[in-house]
Amino acid sequence: MYKVIITAGGTSEKIDNVRKITNSSSGKLGSVIASRLLGKYGEKIERVYYICSKTAIRPLGDKVEVVEVFDTADLEREVKRLLTENNIDYFIHSMAVSDYAVDYVTTAERLAETIEEVVSNTLDVINNFDGVITDNKISSNLDNLIIKLKRTPKIISMIKAISPKTYLVGFKLLDGVSEVELLNTAIKLKEKNDCDLVVANDLDYIRKGEHRAFVAKGVDDYVVASGKEDIADKVIEEMMRNERV
Repeated sequence: MYKVIITAGGTSEKIDNVRKITNSSSGKLGSVIASRLLGKYGEKIERVYYICSKTAIRPLGDKVEVVEVFDTADLEREVKRLLTENNIDYFIHSMAVSDYAVDYVTTAERLAETIEEVVSNTLDVINNFDGVITDNKISSNLDNLIIKLKRTPKIISMIKAISPKTYLVGFKLLDGVSEVELLNTAIKLKEKNDCDLVVANDLDYIRKGEHRAFVAKGVDDYVVASGKEDIADKVIEEMMRNERV
């Protein structure tokens, strides 16, 4: 009996207690993959841990355990917990994870005042700035608001490091690039993070209502899928070709 993790939807990062930066993703593809996986191989699936954002579309079924997360820190914590507490056979990482989180919020005026005092080391002032705004809700009357971002942890790079035997499906999304560039970038993601399979999408196709993707093991070893159901089927077919024992 297999245990599967599927991530879906998009993470958000707080600016204050009211505002946030959000990766827009409905989670539909992750839900379709979960539903079709259970439909085809339900008798072999013990549990699907479905990690998703609050608004993400969710699959139904008594074998589905929904794990709701808000930001990248939540996602990191739950991924580590599930991978260490369970023997996960398959991990399908389709979630749109924020590349950046808010480091601090200030105004141009506050930053300029501090820089004027310490002109000799401008970068150090910016990185260690202490004139930040920490209000639970930032005033809407402020002009020249500045948000400094910091990089978030790469969740996909943690998966095989924690659970080397887990079959990992990664996803890569670019916008308006050639097929060659899309495939090359996806394979770099695959090699860097020890993915077994990668799904390469171009936002330009999705925007036009043509969800066309490459399901790839290599630059010259891939199949083309059209539509979420076909993408899901081709991912599942390749994923289950060599079932874990």
